[in-house]
Amino acid sequence: MIKKVILSICLSLSSLVFAKDIALSFDDGLNPESNLDALQINNDILKTLKANNVSAIVYPSISKIGGKQGLDIISEWGKQGHRIGNHGNLHLNLNKGDVTLTDYLVDMEQGHQAFSSLQGFVPRYRFPFLKEGNTVEKRDGVREWLSAHKYQSGAVSIDASDWYYNQLFLKYKNKNDQESLDKLKQAYIAHLLDRAEYYDGLAVNTLGRSPKHILLLHVRAINAAWLGDIINSFNQYGWRFIDSDTAYQDSIYQIQPKTLPAGESILWSIAQIYGVGKLRYPAEDAPYEYSNLNKFGLDIEP
Repeated sequence: MIKKVILSICLSLSSLVFAKDIALSFDDGLNPESNLDALQINNDILKTLKANNVSAIVYPSISKIGGKQGLDIISEWGKQGHRIGNHGNLHLNLNKGDVTLTDYLVDMEQGHQAFSSLQGFVPRYRFPFLKEGNTVEKRDGVREWLSAHKYQSGAVSIDASDWYYNQLFLKYKNKNDQESLDKLKQAYIAHLLDRAEYYDGLAVNTLGRSPKHILLLHVRAINAAWLGDIINSFNQYGWRFIDSDTAYQDSIYQIQPKTLPAGESILWSIAQIYGVGKLRYPAEDAPYEYSNLNKFGLDIEP
């Protein structure tokens, strides 16, 4: 009996020592005028976070949430104790040649004006598409704006293609294809766990440690449906959920790589600086997921 108790204590201590910290972040938001499920999706995500005692941060974009109704929906995040950041207005890709620095800075300012008065707002900026500029002028110009406006990092350490899995989720749901939904659920959770381990591995191989992670997700139907399963699965694999304020205290989020084009996961950028080979660009995209989906019995073609 005593040996069993000691073993149990040792296993508990071991899990604490090796637990990896992760915070959840959600991008975009939804427009209730164009998506009739917007309110329900938002509420379901918030309900699951509350049930699991997990604090998160949301980065809304004005064009994604629409008008006042969408802003009211996003405001619920702050009212329930979560953080709200800035994701701009038009969800511009700063690496595109036709997106100028001047237009981009205006877009950022519009986001600030829309969200800064909300309860729970923190001055953190999340680059749409995680693209931080294809020229020195753009990259450094935005960084100067962020510094002047006392903004802090809104970077992610773990990127994932949940948007693509959401497209499949909606497709199967509309067809009432429960068999495919069951397979997709397994594939999706496996994908998120795989990406988490991959980026954590990049950190260990370059920095020699596992940092406090920020996972990128979106306010979408797939996460409203399966967020509880995602949280449970991460817990089972030794991940511990923390709030975004705590996660962003990690020194990796103070790093501003001089790479071009700038962006992607902060750990991807650090790995590039260290010369890690076989880094994909873009770091995450739909075609990378075909083999994973096929592995779980879903016949996905390019």
